[in-house]
Amino acid sequence: MLRRGSRRLRATLRPAGVIAVLCAVSACQTSSEVSLRTTPHTLIYTYLMAHGMARGTVMSGDMTPQKLSGLLIADRAALLAVMKETAYPSGSNLAAASQAVQQLLAMTQPSDYGAPRPPPSDP
Repeated sequence: MLRRGSRRLRATLRPAGVIAVLCAVSACQTSSEVSLRTTPHTLIYTYLMAHGMARGTVMSGDMTPQKLSGLLIADRAALLAVMKETAYPSGSNLAAASQAVQQLLAMTQPSDYGAPRPPPSDP
């Protein structure tokens, strides 16, 4: 008899538990709107992602010394522009930092897009 009662209790509590979990998860969402407003750190995050892409480009091994030098210069310019915008926020500093990060991203274009390298041909 006790066993049958515990089955009923479990059968009753299982949907209640699912509902409780769904209510708890839905309470985590505070707003149904998606905000596209930038935060003070958006530009920093963007630079860090572009810097990571630049590192990946360097590690790919396909860089000539001239391209490597240009990439390093673009990375340094982007870092300095982002630091200037962070220290002295203004419209012109934001535009300059955004442009510097875009130039860095333009230099990180992969040459192979992840394709495997062909085997070397024997002449």
